[in-house]
Amino acid sequence: RLPASHQTTPWGQARIYRQAIQHSELVGETTPSSFNIVKVTPSGVPSSNDVSVSLPEPSTSTTTHSSSSATAMGADTESSTLTFSQKMLYYSQACDSFVYKRFKILGQMLHDYRWRFLLIPMLLMVPMIAGLSQIDKYTEEDPSKLYVPSDTQAEKDEAKIQASFGLSGRVASVYGVTSPEGGNVLTTDNVLTLYDAWTNITSFEADRKGVVYNLTGVCVKINGICRKSTILAFYNYNRTLISELSDSELWQTIVDANYVATEEDGRQVNLSTIAVFTSDGVVTNSRFTIVEEQLEVDDTDGDGNSEKALNWELKLRDLIRGRSWGSLKLYSASFGETGVEASAAFDSDILLLPVGYILLVIYATGVLTRNSRVHSHGSLALVSFFSVVVAILATFGLGLWFGITFSSLILTLAFLLLGLGTDDTFVLVAAFQHPDVMYLEPRERVAEAMARAGASISVTSVTDLIAFLAGSYSSIPVVEAFCQFAAIGVTLDFFLQITFFAVAMYMAGEREQKEKIDCFCCVTASNPDRKVVGKGDFAQDTPELLTIFLRDTYTPFLLSFKGKLVAMGLGVGLLVLGIWACTQVTIDFQYEWFVPDNSYYQETLAVEKRYWGGAEVPVAVYTFDGNYSSEMTQVQFSEMTTELDNNDKLTAGSCINWWPDFVTFAETNATASMRTVSGQRIVSPLAFDDTLLNFYTDEAGAGYTGYLTLTSGNILQLTEIPCRDDADKNGIPYRTEQMDKMREIASIASSVGAVAWGPAYWVQDAHKIFLREIVVNLAIALAGVFLITTLMLGSLVPSLIVTTLLIVIDIEVLGSIYLSGDYFNTVTGINLVLAVGLSVDAVAHITHCFLAHDGTGDERAAQAVVEIGRSVFNGAMSTMIVLIPLAAAQTYIFQVFFRTFMAIIGYSAFNGLVVLPVILSVVRPTSFNTIRNKLGMAEQDRSGAARSDDNTQAKLKGEPMVIMSTTSL
Repeated sequence: RLPASHQTTPWGQARIYRQAIQHSELVGETTPSSFNIVKVTPSGVPSSNDVSVSLPEPSTSTTTHSSSSATAMGADTESSTLTFSQKMLYYSQACDSFVYKRFKILGQMLHDYRWRFLLIPMLLMVPMIAGLSQIDKYTEEDPSKLYVPSDTQAEKDEAKIQASFGLSGRVASVYGVTSPEGGNVLTTDNVLTLYDAWTNITSFEADRKGVVYNLTGVCVKINGICRKSTILAFYNYNRTLISELSDSELWQTIVDANYVATEEDGRQVNLSTIAVFTSDGVVTNSRFTIVEEQLEVDDTDGDGNSEKALNWELKLRDLIRGRSWGSLKLYSASFGETGVEASAAFDSDILLLPVGYILLVIYATGVLTRNSRVHSHGSLALVSFFSVVVAILATFGLGLWFGITFSSLILTLAFLLLGLGTDDTFVLVAAFQHPDVMYLEPRERVAEAMARAGASISVTSVTDLIAFLAGSYSSIPVVEAFCQFAAIGVTLDFFLQITFFAVAMYMAGEREQKEKIDCFCCVTASNPDRKVVGKGDFAQDTPELLTIFLRDTYTPFLLSFKGKLVAMGLGVGLLVLGIWACTQVTIDFQYEWFVPDNSYYQETLAVEKRYWGGAEVPVAVYTFDGNYSSEMTQVQFSEMTTELDNNDKLTAGSCINWWPDFVTFAETNATASMRTVSGQRIVSPLAFDDTLLNFYTDEAGAGYTGYLTLTSGNILQLTEIPCRDDADKNGIPYRTEQMDKMREIASIASSVGAVAWGPAYWVQDAHKIFLREIVVNLAIALAGVFLITTLMLGSLVPSLIVTTLLIVIDIEVLGSIYLSGDYFNTVTGINLVLAVGLSVDAVAHITHCFLAHDGTGDERAAQAVVEIGRSVFNGAMSTMIVLIPLAAAQTYIFQVFFRTFMAIIGYSAFNGLVVLPVILSVVRPTSFNTIRNKLGMAEQDRSGAARSDDNTQAKLKGEPMVIMSTTSL
């Protein structure tokens, strides 16, 4: 069926020559020196115009391809006699040959057992999908449980504190400013409004599972009183007293108290922790605009009290936002409110998922649709989409059956896996539509397509799997879970592509043979060769427009001297830009980022930042069982107190430290027997316990009773020194400095096991460990990719090229984080590991195709781009199209996912289609066939040698057929 116009061309003669070689091997003859092309009609009558073709004298390497060399790799290539490099080449080619043959057998089995391969994979997916019923059981959205590495210092300290103090709370706050802003909050009317607000806060009721409770049902209590800090403490929570004071007397009351109030639970509260005022002590309209009523809500009971606290916080939100507060405007802020706002935005962003899916179906259908009713494959796009969606659902379900933690970040896999699955589809269909394959019988056609594409999609799928498995060993729960789900997804998607979708591809070939219409497989086309649009008949082997562009325009320019200079110039330029941007990337992570931009809660965050410079963070130093009366311990407490006072990373005056007042009290108590040790004033060890008990029961120590725990024998057992880190000045680095400084200070009191801990320490510890995790996971992923590509590509050179380009892409992606205005953190950093798995597709496809061809470097590069470039381009475009709707996302995770993945896909496509062909054309790594010849192995013919000679399609169409005739035939 070779067109007459092609029979005398070098391409046509080479194609005939390959088939002659195969035929001579099959009948056990040497390759003939010449043969005739004879045209016959379907009835077997020869035509008159034969074409004689003379063959060049075959080389020794091509005339010795006997069946014996193809079966056992030849006795002369025993691996024991080869060098190490030859062994590596030998085994890689054996692996490549094994994959090729097995996929060809699989393709043939798809015909023989089509219904089994169609139904059994889907039946296997059903119980996996049923795992979605466990989604509520394994869903977790608490950042402290998702982004905190296991076994961190913060986790250990919290467990120790929890065991001894039994307190682990979360903070709800209420901020008050004048409306409009700029007035003085400290007026009689305003303070009375605050009092009324506080009364409402303490009295409103929430419920959980039918149990009704108010503030006392969720608050942490000290001496039976809810732990709180408000400006009302200066007026003893007495409404009558407040109403009787003038505006100036309200301020004077604060001054007379030396800016320190005693809360109802006995704690002392410094004005600087609950109000903003000027340094000269005068309340100004511009600064004194916030009152913070801090409620530490008990969350010690896990699921139960956490839900109670959440319900109470949402009721607090409704109270504050649901009514007018006179000349004040109040804002509520709580962990629960932040989480609910983030979740609501996430639920709305999920609706973008079907939009992306619809866009992808439209694009993929357009790519696979041709200008023919019969030879179009738009229906395969729909089958592929169904297959990938089933794989995604099965991925989530199977992961949940395994008990893997599910979160909002995991849902981004719905976009990722769809892109990966569609990539495989494009590669398979491209092989199925190759001119050397499209005329074969359906059974042989799908077998040859599977054999051709099998190795390529296997390389990318295995390397994807290796990259994700590397990430699954992370100690950060969300990274571990994401990579575990991704590894399952890649496996299931690959499985359905080579079974369910491949059967559909075979059926498409059968439909073409029977001249049925695409998407209407039961309807026979009345004029099967007629174009759908335009006049004339459709030529089945007509290249697509993108292929024509790549062949006739793109590759000639790219592989010209000027084109190579432009390509490498752009590649080096992007790499330099990426390296520079990497040096500018900063680390930061704020839970508030999860709140959407259009949320009312952004106004609360703005007020907090405008007046307080951002949220202050509660921290504390805890001490445990030990000999507090010893001289060493007392000296350590004194030194620790000095360091706390000098710590400029704390809010000034925020520490509630009992030690200085205790020493002052002891100095006036003769029985304390004070002495100086190591420059510090301490109490005599023999008098320490009695002196402390007197202080504890005296008015001087009344404000500290909530921070000191005595045994039944009135011996000091536990202490707490609460402080507040000042407002965030430089993101995670500054918060980490604050944490390290507090831990350093706490370590002074080592004799009583002092530790510093704050509820936000998990963030700093997570990012400390995360940097190390990213480097380790990247190294494992790259090493795995290098090993797999070396095995599959057969040489160190192409493997080094692939691995180097993956590193380049990762550098460019990391730089894009800075260029897009993002920060480096757990959410953005995880994409660097994923970039290895995603980028390897384009790079490995081009490299594998380059190695499968012979010729000059430029010829092989051009063939690789023309043959597989269309699939790589369509794969990149399809993934980008799925992501386009996420440009409108409101949630931080989807916004980052959109920007980072667009960068990954863009840089991958650029390096794979622009930079890589130029590098390969210059370096010219050895081709598969050259390697096989060197090793005495049979060439793997992937150029259509498996063509069937029964000319079934030609008979059906009544067209002349072409057969090859040798003398013996």
